[in-house]
Amino acid sequence: MPANSDPLPAPAPPAHGPDAGAPVERAVVLPKHLHARPAGQIAQAAARRQTTTIELIAGTKRANARSVLAVMALGAVSGSEVRISVAGPGDAAVLTEIVEILLAPEE
Repeated sequence: MPANSDPLPAPAPPAHGPDAGAPVERAVVLPKHLHARPAGQIAQAAARRQTTTIELIAGTKRANARSVLAVMALGAVSGSEVRISVAGPGDAAVLTEIVEILLAPEE
């Protein structure tokens, strides 16, 4: 067998399951209004992950999670369903962090 005929290495497994690159999503029902404080916390969490796409969806409105004003403009109030869609590196961890912010009790 010639020296340069080594078999090719096996491809690396996908980052997070068979549909790597597909967004992960979760829906939550808000226990409180989505006002400035949680919107700011979400924007800060999103800003720490520049290579990840994070969107919040409430009804027919969509918001880039990096924008406090866009998140607040969703107009989501207590009892509203908000979907979080995350695609990119560390998507499951980011999703969990944002869900925790949305479900945290009022201080």
